[in-house]
Amino acid sequence: MEKKDVKITNYEGNGKYAYSAQDGSIGDLYITVPLATKLVSKLPWWVPANIITIISNSNVLLATVIAFTAHRVSWPIWIFIPILYFIYVIGDAMDGLQARRTKTGSPLGEFTDHFLDTFVTGLLEVTIFFVYRFDKVYLISITLMLGYFMQITAFWERYKLGHLSFGKFSSTDALICLPLFIAAGFIKPVNAFFTQPVANFIPVLAQFNLSLIESITIIAGICSIYISASTLIRTKEVSWRFFLYMAESLILSLVAATLEQEDIVIIVITLILFHVNFSAAMLSAIVMKEKDPVPDIILTIAMTLTLIFNVHNPVLYTVYFMYLVMSVTIRVARFFKKNEQYWVWRNPELKEEETEQK
Repeated sequence: MEKKDVKITNYEGNGKYAYSAQDGSIGDLYITVPLATKLVSKLPWWVPANIITIISNSNVLLATVIAFTAHRVSWPIWIFIPILYFIYVIGDAMDGLQARRTKTGSPLGEFTDHFLDTFVTGLLEVTIFFVYRFDKVYLISITLMLGYFMQITAFWERYKLGHLSFGKFSSTDALICLPLFIAAGFIKPVNAFFTQPVANFIPVLAQFNLSLIESITIIAGICSIYISASTLIRTKEVSWRFFLYMAESLILSLVAATLEQEDIVIIVITLILFHVNFSAAMLSAIVMKEKDPVPDIILTIAMTLTLIFNVHNPVLYTVYFMYLVMSVTIRVARFFKKNEQYWVWRNPELKEEETEQK
């Protein structure tokens, strides 16, 4: 029996694959899932869920491009940012619904869906940093770390308990609200309000030299810590590998905050790819029922040595970036090679009696 105000999703696929989620999110229960259900019912049977996943995620990439170029255009293209993100969250619900409807759920589908979501986490945060002019590397790096902690601890719960759990306010709600906040940042009075010193409201905080939006971000970070801790408590177990990931994340965030103030872009991208790389490994372990992964320690050691020996060379950061790109590419390519049988451009036709059960 379903709990009140909680949507419980269970899917038994072919072979050993199964998917389960408990979702109490307000946005999912009352907005995205009902709308996605109606849209999927009109969708052609042959459309693969993986294609829906890729198309919906492309909207986030387009929204990011718009955010970084809107100030160069004379008309307000930034109004499309929340629209594109909303299309993404609807598509993010549609792909799972289409997979269950057509009986094509697979390890490849779950991996692709959640792997691409890890990029969304980074792109959303980076866009906020850009629009509201964040310039404190320590705040950027720690905020990124905490955002990924929330996501990856959810993956850890899926790994240990076999299901994902979402509370009343989940990533879907954030992906509906935050793009609206990003778009509002292009309105000068709104941007000026949130980027003014927080000391204008609370004089005692003047010594911290924080803007209002930066202070709000710190509060959001504290909430992220609470959510991540609650998730780990539910799992009742944290392996040394996962603990090592958390330790390395903290070390890299602190190192990045200390290394350079001018090369923010390459450092931020490097941090994002570190988390994406571990996410890919964790997702692979989940769907392939493998041992949880050991995080990449090479980058942590290299960047720590860079700090110890006070090396300031953008070329070196580019090497770190390329190393992670290759690592992520190889990891994903290996997974796709093992599961290439699940990739289709058109869903197979089902027998008449199976179609009637959709």
